[in-house]
Amino acid sequence: MQVFKGGLAVLTGTVLLVFAAVDFQSTRDFMRESIVVPGRVVRLDYGPHHPDIVFTTRAGERVEYSQGGEVDVHLGEAVEVRYRPAEPRMSATMNTFGALWGGAMTLGIAGTLFVLTGSWSGVRAWRSARKPAAC
Repeated sequence: MQVFKGGLAVLTGTVLLVFAAVDFQSTRDFMRESIVVPGRVVRLDYGPHHPDIVFTTRAGERVEYSQGGEVDVHLGEAVEVRYRPAEPRMSATMNTFGALWGGAMTLGIAGTLFVLTGSWSGVRAWRSARKPAAC
């Protein structure tokens, strides 16, 4: 049973690492395609980690969006917003390390922990099965 649990943890960790790699690549592409403009925090409906931010695109369109995730801001704070010109409302995100890379980092760390824990569990089970029985 221990080997099954270890294998399941390794499988889960591998899936998380694949998702982390895809998220990392997506964020890298976003960084290349996006532009940065100033924005302002206009509302904190769910606390400092989920602000509503307003910014004006280079084309002059006023956009308001909800930012979630690994950010910590205050009402009225000036922030940098990164967005794709083709879809400013759907792609907007704060230009901070946590907002951009937090998802990939979280998935990568969780995946690594699952793989290491599952591998350690499997090695322990394999070693205990190899020990000779005491007489």
